Amino acid sequence: MEKGSSSEEDLEKVEAVLQGDERAFQDLFEKYREKVFHIAYKYLQNREDALDVVQEVFFKVYASLPKFQKKSSFYTWLCRIAINRAIDYSRAKKSNLSFEQCIADGYGFSSLTAKSSKPLDKMANKEWEEHFYQALNKLPHIHRSVFVLYSLNDLSYKEIAQILDCSIGTVMSRLYYARKKLQELLKNHRKENTEEI
Repeated sequence: MEKGSSSEEDLEKVEAVLQGDERAFQDLFEKYREKVFHIAYKYLQNREDALDVVQEVFFKVYASLPKFQKKSSFYTWLCRIAINRAIDYSRAKKSNLSFEQCIADGYGFSSLTAKSSKPLDKMANKEWEEHFYQALNKLPHIHRSVFVLYSLNDLSYKEIAQILDCSIGTVMSRLYYARKKLQELLKNHRKENTEEI
């Protein structure tokens, strides 16, 4: 996802921030705030909570920038901080995914499902989305992280491995487990619904 020139440009901005250039940090914030928001939102399913996490992430990034060792790209380091903060925030609030808030905010899984103007189709899509997010929330954090980064944020195995500080094989294994568990949960839901009819 991130190209070499972008990575080099980010490192130049990091150096400028360390030299006291506040505008350079503002540039990094503007470049990555939406990406951080989307990572947080996929975990929290609440716009306000995700915005809080964005602020906390960039505060932590600013405070931790002198410790950034450049072993990975700035973007990879930022994603790792964002994921960890979203997980911590989720645990602290012990929040359940709020599908209604997701729809009200105009974000969600609807862009990945078929669009239809028929009321019954819309209701079925809404119901499926709600169950999908409930199922996603039941996955352990290590598996949900990989699924969100790969399937919902379109990152490569290599990028995910760097962000989560694990091997590509581990990423693939966790993604396999996440997909398998989601299929089971969604299949069970479908089975329960057909038995009710």
